[in-house]
Amino acid sequence: MAAAVVTVICMAMLVVGGMTLSQGLLTSADTTSINFDKISVLESEITRTDLTILRAAKLSWGDDLRVTVENSGQTKLASYDKWDVIVNYEDNGGTLYIKWLPYSTTLPLNNEWFKARIGLNGPIEFFEPGIINPLEEMLALINLTPPPGNATGGTVSIATPNGVYASLPFLNLGYTRLTPQSENITIANIHYYELVEAAQADGSAMIIAQNFTKNEIARKLLYNESEPTRPAKFIYPLVGIDQIPAANWTVTYRCKVSDGFMTAAGDRVYLNIDIKIMTEDGAVRTTINGVPAAEVWFDRDQLGTWITVSGNFIFPEYTVLDENDYLEIDFYAETKDKVNAGYIQIDIDDSTLPIADQTRIEA
Repeated sequence: MAAAVVTVICMAMLVVGGMTLSQGLLTSADTTSINFDKISVLESEITRTDLTILRAAKLSWGDDLRVTVENSGQTKLASYDKWDVIVNYEDNGGTLYIKWLPYSTTLPLNNEWFKARIGLNGPIEFFEPGIINPLEEMLALINLTPPPGNATGGTVSIATPNGVYASLPFLNLGYTRLTPQSENITIANIHYYELVEAAQADGSAMIIAQNFTKNEIARKLLYNESEPTRPAKFIYPLVGIDQIPAANWTVTYRCKVSDGFMTAAGDRVYLNIDIKIMTEDGAVRTTINGVPAAEVWFDRDQLGTWITVSGNFIFPEYTVLDENDYLEIDFYAETKDKVNAGYIQIDIDDSTLPIADQTRIEA
């Protein structure tokens, strides 16, 4: 009888042990399955996440490094306090810094970064405020203390919480250089081209031009030869800039005037610009120059070939009224005499040219 009882107890223990082992195996399998599902979800999220740093430059008219980041993936981006923003650069003394910067919800102080605004190809955020939806761009301001040294460069790197990252070099020239480029930006349903700071031409060349009939005396806005409805209007965002200082601007034109445009001695044709401040809804806030600015002229000896010429304009001090405003530069050609029929062209965003021959504005 005792042996039977022991046998029953042993069989019960085997049954319970087997059930426990089976339950453990099932639990382990479930946990493995759940973890695998989490890994699959994370991998899928990483695959659909992407960001591109489009532009980065130390503002010559401001204190911060300004960075433009595009959501080039398929997932929304937010949780900025969990982003990793790392900048390496050197100061005026040649000391090298590599800094991880925390996020600030207000304008950045020493060694912080801040999401200044989000927009879809412009300053206005159409969807889900505070979230960078696919194709939207974020303008970020980065405060570096000590600041980058003049005539130095560095690299800004940004990583999202799931590990997707991008990086881009930047320059601090120590002076202002604005380069017209062929990239597009849309304000109030009107297409403009971009002025980019501390950058050189990076395109395959865009020709802006204007034609004149015989004896026509006029001042006419230039247009893109490949897109005749697109005027030569270039804009630069003023986010992070409180004031544009008074300075002597030098505007360099890479240009050509057609053969036969002028035949009489003393006849001339001209290039010049208008300088405006534009609001985020496309209205002109103010016009800076009362007369055509940075004017250059051409005579008969300068026809039929590409040349590089420069004109100057004393820019008055301007206090920025709204951070979402833009500096606008419009390129014009002008005849003041009764000349022959002809045309004038400007070469824009031509990366095959040395910087000295590229169309640009410097101060």
